[in-house]
Amino acid sequence: MSTYNLDLHFVDPQKEGVPIGPIAQIYVKTHSIDKKSMICISPRCVSLSEVEYECDRLIKEIESIRKKAKRKFTSK
Repeated sequence: MSTYNLDLHFVDPQKEGVPIGPIAQIYVKTHSIDKKSMICISPRCVSLSEVEYECDRLIKEIESIRKKAKRKFTSK
C-alpha cells in the first residue's frame, strides 16, 4: 500500500556515509490547515462512518510504514 498522508524517512548510514546507526522518522507528506491553523491529515468528516473510514485508512498507512521500516532495518 502506498501511503498518502504519512511516510517513512529512512537514513541508511552506509549510503549516507554517517558514522551512526540507521535513523527513521515518520513524517507528514500531505496535510491541510483549517481556520485555526490546525494541521489536518484527513478531509472533513460529516458522519461517524466517515471518521471510522479515515481512522481505518490511517491505521493501514501506519501498518504500511511499519512494514517498510522493518524491511529497511533488517536489510543490514
